[in-house]
Amino acid sequence: MLYKSSVAKPGKRKQASGGRGPKKKAAVDDDASARGDRSKRLLDLVMLLLRARTPVTYREIREQFPGYQTANAEAGLRAFERDKADLLELGVPIRYITPEEDDSLEDGGYVIDLKRFRLPEVRLTADEVSALVLAASVARAIPGGAYPKVVDLALRKLAFDLPDKPDTPIELFESSRAPSPVVVHFPPVRAAAAEELGETFATLEASTRFRKRVTMTYQAAGTGSTSRRDVDPYGLVYREGAWYLVGWCHLRREVRSFRVDRIHEAVMAPKPKSPDFERPAGFDVRAFVNRSPWTFTTEPVEQVTLELSALAADTANEDFGPAARRATDGGVVTITFPCGNPEFAVSRILAAKGAIVVREGARLVQRLADELTAVAARYQP
Repeated sequence: MLYKSSVAKPGKRKQASGGRGPKKKAAVDDDASARGDRSKRLLDLVMLLLRARTPVTYREIREQFPGYQTANAEAGLRAFERDKADLLELGVPIRYITPEEDDSLEDGGYVIDLKRFRLPEVRLTADEVSALVLAASVARAIPGGAYPKVVDLALRKLAFDLPDKPDTPIELFESSRAPSPVVVHFPPVRAAAAEELGETFATLEASTRFRKRVTMTYQAAGTGSTSRRDVDPYGLVYREGAWYLVGWCHLRREVRSFRVDRIHEAVMAPKPKSPDFERPAGFDVRAFVNRSPWTFTTEPVEQVTLELSALAADTANEDFGPAARRATDGGVVTITFPCGNPEFAVSRILAAKGAIVVREGARLVQRLADELTAVAARYQP
């Protein structure tokens, strides 16, 4: 009896269901429509204020939005205030400018403070960077094609630009220090080399984070010769389409930078919880990697004097290091400096097409002569 009395007759149940169902569905549809209309109104309000050259009065806003044009003016104003509060909570910096603040205004109005209208900065931990780089290297190593572009696009979407210099290389600090913005990028490489590059990068990143010495094989750019190096890694930085490791080279007994795609067989020293070194206080990895190539030391240093005519005025204004001496006579600039990067010097002198003349530096002169001889031999009939 209890079971029978609790069950409605089939006909009545169908009738009740037919009566309540459409109303409930209609209510849901109305709610969704209202939310959609309000979302569109919020977006339109932001766009109106962003496009405006002067503060927009509430009267002008009300004319643009039917949702504020209520029979009761107070109700429309309350709806606007709710929308404004929601936008402020979302991080849209709406301000009200009074005529006292701007004497060119007759009535106060609303603006969006563009200087404060920024998305939150994305900050990744060192562990997250390592995982991201490894994942990207695996995706790049997959043959067939589309993944490298997808990986690069995804990484660029993570707001890695610096506020002051968007393309400036960024060092990866160890986790014990304050977090810093991180730039992640993979130079174009063959699929066969992508996996090795990802593993090398991960090893170097971990060595930098744990302050562990790394042993590696490095291939020189000019000669292609390889050497075994022990390096105390100070930071990984990005410059002109490639990653570089900056650190103390125990072979050369000075701070050097190493291009990551020329590093092979990188091995981090054991016991990651026991640091092998401390980065010198005040050492700026970013400043080091951004220094002028004229100041690099890739070979034994030689005192060089260059004479630059007016056609090489741009080169004359470059940084030749703190030890450089300059003299100007008319339109000719003479620069004497310790040259430790003859490969770069040769390329710049030849590119100047006679506007730069070497007045001192026997080894550099010989290097120039050898380069010209090689070029002439290549094009002999």
